[in-house]
Amino acid sequence: MSQVSAATESLQEQLVRFRRKLHEHPELSLEEFETTQHIRDFLGHHGIEILDYPLPTGVLAIVRGRRPGPCVAVRADIDALPIVETTGLSYASQVSGKMHACGHDFHTAAGLGAAVLAKEAADSEESFAGSILFVYQPAEEVGQGAKIIVDTGVFEDLHVGAIIGEHNNPLQALGTIGVKSGPLMGSVDEFRIVVHGVGGHAAIPELTVDPIVIASQIVSGLQHLVSRVISPHDQVVVTVGKFQAGTARNIIPMEAVLEGTIRSLQPAARAKVEEHFRTFVEQTVAAYGGKVSFEFERILPSVQNDEATSEVVRAAALQVVGAERVVEASPTLGGEDFALYQQHLPGCFFWVGTGKPYGWHHPSFDVDESMLQTTSQVFVTAALAWLQQHA
Repeated sequence: MSQVSAATESLQEQLVRFRRKLHEHPELSLEEFETTQHIRDFLGHHGIEILDYPLPTGVLAIVRGRRPGPCVAVRADIDALPIVETTGLSYASQVSGKMHACGHDFHTAAGLGAAVLAKEAADSEESFAGSILFVYQPAEEVGQGAKIIVDTGVFEDLHVGAIIGEHNNPLQALGTIGVKSGPLMGSVDEFRIVVHGVGGHAAIPELTVDPIVIASQIVSGLQHLVSRVISPHDQVVVTVGKFQAGTARNIIPMEAVLEGTIRSLQPAARAKVEEHFRTFVEQTVAAYGGKVSFEFERILPSVQNDEATSEVVRAAALQVVGAERVVEASPTLGGEDFALYQQHLPGCFFWVGTGKPYGWHHPSFDVDESMLQTTSQVFVTAALAWLQQHA
């Protein structure tokens, strides 16, 4: 878009400096108080309007064009993870046991750069019709932040028509932008199974109902859901991440506890695996003479990118980085609470290729800062194009 200025070294330097400040001082979900203040200070320094909504952490800001029109949202998440950093960076985390191991510091800085570029466009002679809402969201890592933002009512108040977000992707080539309509990230369901048996002496198992044996059958059999119940065309993962039972080597315990997660890209497959999951667990336990209690919680839906919004983002990426650097985004079964926004309005979530050796949530995770302002430009170019389409 003609409104978006060319890259300026000074803004890139500001974004790098800001990102490193956050990286040195990470804050966990719902504890992002200093991060929130840093965001407010940056926005205030650049004369960007901060909206007055009751948010303990996180910031909502707006850039208004000179003419009335529609509103589109740009979202960045701001929280860190409870991980001990091992990167050895000169600006590594100074907070013991906390780290920006998913790149939300990168997202926040890129989102701030987008606000600066949008303000520049709004103040230009050409300006634009409408407004851009900037969402600096807390608590993505615990799947609560998007709901907090939605519950403020800001989307209804401003009549927001679409939302755009991004995530760094270390597995995608550096300098590329990945865009895809349809499913991009998995739904998140969590379960807890308690198998109740009859305890006793390990040498006299015939007088017991061994919950460890039963639970082991459940762990193995759950993979049958993926390989034989769900179509190979649907992407589903069932993982048991926690298995606890027993107190001594010669005692068969009274119960065993399994905890895990189920991920899926397709809503229909999600519903099917949940239905068969319950039936399989109940019947398996009953077959071995035990009893079972379990909890099943739907945490997040899958990220489903709106086709029209995705095409706007793809066109923006083509303009910013060129055709050779725009790729089809590869889906992942990782979860993202950006999906909660998409239950209320159309949206597109895209990848920013950072080409690093370590994936998300690794203690040596890092991002490539050279993509900061590029990401900002894709954000703003897409937002302005969307406003122009819907003016």
